[in-house]
Amino acid sequence: MPVVTATQQLPQEKLAEDLDLLEEAMTGLQVLYEKYFLGIDRRPPDAQRRQVSEKMRLLKTTQVKNTALKFRIQTMFAKLISFERMWDRTLREMEEGTYKRDVFKAKLRDARRAGADQKPAQPLPSAPHLSDQMLRKLYDTYLVARQRTGESTSGLSFDSVASRLRAQVPDLMARHKARNIEFKVVIKGGRAVLKAIPHT
Repeated sequence: MPVVTATQQLPQEKLAEDLDLLEEAMTGLQVLYEKYFLGIDRRPPDAQRRQVSEKMRLLKTTQVKNTALKFRIQTMFAKLISFERMWDRTLREMEEGTYKRDVFKAKLRDARRAGADQKPAQPLPSAPHLSDQMLRKLYDTYLVARQRTGESTSGLSFDSVASRLRAQVPDLMARHKARNIEFKVVIKGGRAVLKAIPHT
């Protein structure tokens, strides 16, 4: 991206294109941090964060006449600041050993270990539980697949995808009379798709 000073102006179409690319980069950065916080990646994405932060702050100082684009820059900047505060807080909690997700995962392992030799007193629920860990792996795979097919990942979030899949499970189980529903990422017609696979 060419260097633009505060006194320069970018053509409207070029600025919109730069914002699209930067929004995708922000989404990708969020995924990288989540993977690090889950222990999938060994190091935080410091270089990627620095690159995104510098580009965002550069665009923030660019003169923009278009009201819609100006509002979009302000919104994206506020979103990045919010993300950065959350990432820094989580990194600090990890250093101090108070990171809640780690505590939760430890408690979950203990609970599973304690009940490993016990038979369930009640039958399993009719609808399977899609764990956050399972959905997170599926979400990461889905993002990578969309990037490889050239599809935009802008606007995608883990919460929205997870909620949508969980909401589909009861209907899919009833329709296919299935005991379980598995989701996989497949490429269909050059597009990444989340495919439901019923197990009867």
